[in-house]
Amino acid sequence: MKRIPLFIGTAVFFCGAVLSAAAETAYRLFEQDLVSLSVYGEPDISTQLRISGNGMINVPLLGDIHIVGLDLASAERKIEKTYIEKQIFIRPQITLQVSEYSKKEISILGQIGRQGKISLPVESVQMDIVNAVSLAGGFSRIARADNVRVTRKNSKTGEEEVFNVDVESMIEGRSKEELFIVYPGDVIFVPERLF
Repeated sequence: MKRIPLFIGTAVFFCGAVLSAAAETAYRLFEQDLVSLSVYGEPDISTQLRISGNGMINVPLLGDIHIVGLDLASAERKIEKTYIEKQIFIRPQITLQVSEYSKKEISILGQIGRQGKISLPVESVQMDIVNAVSLAGGFSRIARADNVRVTRKNSKTGEEEVFNVDVESMIEGRSKEELFIVYPGDVIFVPERLF
């Protein structure tokens, strides 16, 4: 099968690659998102549900189902499958929509233009560290930008992880590594340079 190139601006995409890239960038459900659930032909089941801190929603007639981290289509399929397995519906058609996105923030402290919290864009659950520094007003004159510390709570173990990131070389294009990604709840600390 021949792949046909697709030209968009100056970028070239191959049709097969475009679909997988779109699937990878689909919004993933996050704690505290408010979702609307409906089952075709069952108006009594239509409801709005808030995703709990442990990633669950309480689906009518089913109980708790874990959907955090899934895209909408995957969450719909999971709920449909559970209705079928529990023999509640034969061929349910589930529709899930995000009614309200949860607030996702990163804290940034130390030698930075504006210390405090940075909100991620509405449908995003990550941001690169260079963008986060930029949104916080950039580094101060005495910032040690080559040794920025990122503290993150591991979602599986609950333990704190610390990363030292050379943001300066990323900004200047000298870094051989990809841009470091930060997530909601991360704390970025920019230390002071020692003279």
